[in-house]
Amino acid sequence: MGKNNASSKRTIQHPLFGMSFRNWVQLVESNGGIDRNYLDRAAFITLGSIFTSPARAFFKMRYDSKIKEYKIQQPPVIIIGHWRSGTTYLHELLGEDPRFCYVSLWNTMLPDSFPLFEHSKKFLANFLPKTRPMDNIEVEIDGPYEEEAGIAVLSPYSFFHCLHFPRNAEEQYLKSIHYHGLTDDEKAQWKQMYDHFMKTVIFMNKGKQLLLKDPANTARIPLLLDLFPDAKFIHIYRNPYKVYLSTIKMRNKVLDKLALQNADKNEIEKQVIHNYQRLMNAFFEQRKLIPEKNFVEIRYEDLVKDPISQVEHIYHHLGLPDLDQALPKMKQYLDRKSDYKTNVYKIDEKIIKRVKEKWGFTIDKWGYNPP
Repeated sequence: MGKNNASSKRTIQHPLFGMSFRNWVQLVESNGGIDRNYLDRAAFITLGSIFTSPARAFFKMRYDSKIKEYKIQQPPVIIIGHWRSGTTYLHELLGEDPRFCYVSLWNTMLPDSFPLFEHSKKFLANFLPKTRPMDNIEVEIDGPYEEEAGIAVLSPYSFFHCLHFPRNAEEQYLKSIHYHGLTDDEKAQWKQMYDHFMKTVIFMNKGKQLLLKDPANTARIPLLLDLFPDAKFIHIYRNPYKVYLSTIKMRNKVLDKLALQNADKNEIEKQVIHNYQRLMNAFFEQRKLIPEKNFVEIRYEDLVKDPISQVEHIYHHLGLPDLDQALPKMKQYLDRKSDYKTNVYKIDEKIIKRVKEKWGFTIDKWGYNPP
């Protein structure tokens, strides 16, 4: 069975460097330790954890009570959909609307102390790759990002830990997305952590309406509605055959950057197949909890073909105001991205058969054919 081993060109920088030392030790112990060839990454995280500790303590002392007491005035707009379904594209496009704030990459790096490190932001940005490894999308430290990266720093339960500790990916997936295997206290702690993180971002953005994007949220709808009863949801879906190919590529490429354990590529393929089934079945069951006025669904292919008309559809259905004020910046974003080329995939009959067999429930529902 193939292994993803560390290469001589890989970097030791790791996004968990802002994690508290206590959480870091707990994370390593509960996920089966770190493989020898990733000890340099572990050392980087450990040193970062120690270095950022005073800032976390000071931030808590200065802001914690204010954030806990803060009342969110506007319901978040939450983009959901399986990984590689176009959530990032939609997030960046809608994020051009000045009415919104969002979780930025910077926020996820130091989720419980980022305002205290503003003076170091430019320096820390030097450690980031220029583009994302899975799709060559440009990386911007203040650009929209999924909060799951920040959750991974704050909590021992995050889908991103499936990528950090691939041998324990099954347990991490079940606990972090479906909350299977968590005690009531652990669930309450996770919910409290998430609420505090979201309030921190809104508080630091002077109360703007929060625009979120996290594929893991596709199966967390009950918890999100418990926190934000009037939240508005946008579900985006894409041809499952392409989602399969793109997700496999993403998992393998990201592991090269994030893994702290060796990964079995055969296991990754099994996880991608099974996780899609669980995530989408949970979504179909949970979506009935969302009032129709707060839910809109679009196809990725329609978004790419005519993004402005899809944005107009979203704003009209969800009752979002002032689109005219946002359209100029959205069109500028589309002009900047006009030269971007999506990945081209080859798919053989064996993969077509496997995807159709395992994911036929969405292929038939949405009416897709093999690419």
